[in-house]
Amino acid sequence: MSISKPTNLPRGAWDSHVHVVDEEDFPFAQDHAFRPKKASLEDLLKFEEQLGTDHVCLVAVSVYGTDNNLLLQSLRHLKGKGRAVVSIDPETISDQDLDEMQALGVRGIRINLKSTSQNKSKEELLTTLRSYVQRIHRLKWAIQLHIGLADIEKIASEVPKLGVPVVIDHLATPNETLAPRLQPGYTEFMDLLSRKQVWVKLSGIYRFSKLPELDAYVREILRIAPTQVVWASDWPHTGGVAANPQGDRKAVQDYRKFDVPAFIAQCKEWCGEDEALIQKIFVDNPRRLWQYEGED
Repeated sequence: MSISKPTNLPRGAWDSHVHVVDEEDFPFAQDHAFRPKKASLEDLLKFEEQLGTDHVCLVAVSVYGTDNNLLLQSLRHLKGKGRAVVSIDPETISDQDLDEMQALGVRGIRINLKSTSQNKSKEELLTTLRSYVQRIHRLKWAIQLHIGLADIEKIASEVPKLGVPVVIDHLATPNETLAPRLQPGYTEFMDLLSRKQVWVKLSGIYRFSKLPELDAYVREILRIAPTQVVWASDWPHTGGVAANPQGDRKAVQDYRKFDVPAFIAQCKEWCGEDEALIQKIFVDNPRRLWQYEGED
């Protein structure tokens, strides 16, 4: 996309949730549910340069399963300026593999519970979380959860006991048919945020574009947890399984259209144009979360 107006982001700004896709050189997993078109690291860096960010956190996209080779190659090209969140099999990955990822800039693992948590009991979800924590606890990596707001209710009691940072994707993806404050999981989510026991990504609002009281929801999150929010574009905006209802895995899927500069302007408005808060969500918070100690 072209950037039609300057975003005036602070120096050292991060985009904390982006993907890279290259099926030609890095084939998708056999059971991939959709086929996104190419979105290369070069494309991403051009986008970020126009946007005015200095750092990115690459996040594993589901079509690759637990194959992180494209992410790791991308980290090598970023030469220490980026971070990544990978997808792993806790039963098969070795400590040596984890250590090598750590050296390249991996600082977290992603668990996609959004499409599976409804079929799992509370104990099954907690068992899943614990199995991952056992593998990454020594590295102090984050566990990034793609989970619905309602399902936070199931895991809230366990989160403070995990001993690693917990990051919730896309404002916890509330159900867009009802104001968040009226949904299951809202109270638990806000309590975790207020106690600094989770982080949340201010991203992906097009996933719940009809959500009532979105402004109030975001402003409340920023009010109670200004140190726990990180901004992200969610580039290149995959449609995912929802955009592939017929299950045709051969058809190449285009990306959603999303005005990122307008989203940044909206985020600044949600911050009340408070420069200190803007600095937190774009720079200071991601530096802490992703364990980045560079000069900018």
